Amino acid sequence: MNEAELEEATPSEILNEYCDQKKIFNFEGDTGLKNLNQITKAIGYKGHGFMYGSSLEEFLSDNPGACNAIKDWIEENISEEQAGALSDELELEDNDEEEQERRDEKNGLYGDKIDIAN
Repeated sequence: MNEAELEEATPSEILNEYCDQKKIFNFEGDTGLKNLNQITKAIGYKGHGFMYGSSLEEFLSDNPGACNAIKDWIEENISEEQAGALSDELELEDNDEEEQERRDEKNGLYGDKIDIAN
């Protein structure tokens, strides 16, 4: 996603881009719980953290559909402010082709050929 695409993106699209970039795909078991915790921290819930060992943690770990449901709810209800917090953490692609060509030349790349002398 580049800066222009980010400006046009919906909050839901920004959340999905964040998950893609951070490789957050699994919402099952302990990994799913950690991923859900990472998302909630990124959208601004920085409080005391999750209380591991609680009955809620056990329920969410045992029921992957519950973590998915929470992630889906966040995706459907994420605010512009929360999406802004996520977008601050995204790595944006460079959309300036001339700048990319200059970097390629500097690194010994010319079109579809590589300069192996460098």
